[in-house]
Amino acid sequence: MDKQLEKRETKILARYKRVIKSFDKTWRVIDDTRVPILREVLSWLDHPDTKLKIIQIAGTNGKGSTGAMLGAVLKANGYTYGHFSSPFIMDDREQIRINGEMITKHDFLTYYDQVVATFAAHGHAIDYLSYFEYLTVISLLAFVDNGVDIVIFEAGLGGLRDATNAIEAPMLTVFTKISIDHQNLLGHNIKEIAENKSALIKSGTWVINYAGQDIDATKVLKARTEAVGARWFEHKRDEIIILNTTPAGLDLSINGESGYFLSMSGAFQVHNFSIVLQIKAALIEKGMVFDRAKTKQGLANVRILGRMNYHEDTNILFDAAHNVDGIRGLVSALNAWHLKIKPTLILGVLKDKDYHEMLDEIVPFVQRVITVTPNNKTRALSADELAADILSDYPNIEVEVANDASAAISLAMRVRESSKALIVVTGSFYTLNAIHKEGGI
Repeated sequence: MDKQLEKRETKILARYKRVIKSFDKTWRVIDDTRVPILREVLSWLDHPDTKLKIIQIAGTNGKGSTGAMLGAVLKANGYTYGHFSSPFIMDDREQIRINGEMITKHDFLTYYDQVVATFAAHGHAIDYLSYFEYLTVISLLAFVDNGVDIVIFEAGLGGLRDATNAIEAPMLTVFTKISIDHQNLLGHNIKEIAENKSALIKSGTWVINYAGQDIDATKVLKARTEAVGARWFEHKRDEIIILNTTPAGLDLSINGESGYFLSMSGAFQVHNFSIVLQIKAALIEKGMVFDRAKTKQGLANVRILGRMNYHEDTNILFDAAHNVDGIRGLVSALNAWHLKIKPTLILGVLKDKDYHEMLDEIVPFVQRVITVTPNNKTRALSADELAADILSDYPNIEVEVANDASAAISLAMRVRESSKALIVVTGSFYTLNAIHKEGGI
């Protein structure tokens, strides 16, 4: 590399790290002022959200997988797309992708500077927005600049006070499965949580709902759709049959036609895929064209970091299941593979989750548990505390405490019965972050 170019890249990297470190990482989802503030900011920036065809995806589980599948199908059919998602595992820019690729550090800083300059022009300091709010705005600027055909825009937390609620009515508002999670912020039951998320439904949008949605949640979403003058989009449910399942993915038959391979493991991914097919039907009605062979090709090349990622060379499965529903999906996949040896589990959880119920779901299906501390200073349950809780409820299970992520991987590979014994890493995105950063995976 040219020395001058290398020097420039070093300066960009250093500044990028400083900017990321400077952000206020607080979730501002209990403050009713935040969405109006963001709408004001977007107006100062000439309303980038109104220049995009946005598919907004909300729900408790499955947003990332649904978005990744949809993006792969769009790309295979010749459409360009932007994808805003959260959280990240290795690099903050994972949350802002164009055609599957992270935006560059240089571009990130360019859009950041644009936002900061706008704040200065209106008499506000750089801390006017939080971390997630900044990324929401930066993603929109990036997508406009790149002229993408479609934007896949995932809600962060809930709906009502979520930063993504600041955008004008999207083309489609899509709901994956709504489950119990973040009760302290979103509501104590499915109905309350659905009411919070339903705030994303705006006049003129088409609403797509997960086919197996809880009845109470569906009632809430339908009522909101009718109340604001949106359209409830209904498409004849496609018949999806799993012909074979392995850690590498699923062989599928769709409406009697075989030859579909989804490169994402876990039978629960079929539910997310069914949502993608509904979205595709809506887009076709809006004039877009999809080729069957190209769609098959796209599905075979879906990749998403942290969601049922299987590393064949090490026989390790990484999955960011972080609530009861997510863990149930993971367990269902493990059972479907008919493993001859129970897996070794590397587990790290956040203390504000229903981790006792998560343990009840997964511990009976593993050989041993190695506990780690997730990479989150304020919310992480320590490896020692988690180990004590497991031993208290499951005195017969083998439990080890790892001092760090690197030690957890080394220990798991050393104590498993053979290389044919699966290692499963799960519990939180922050657990995967620690494993990837410290464990060198």
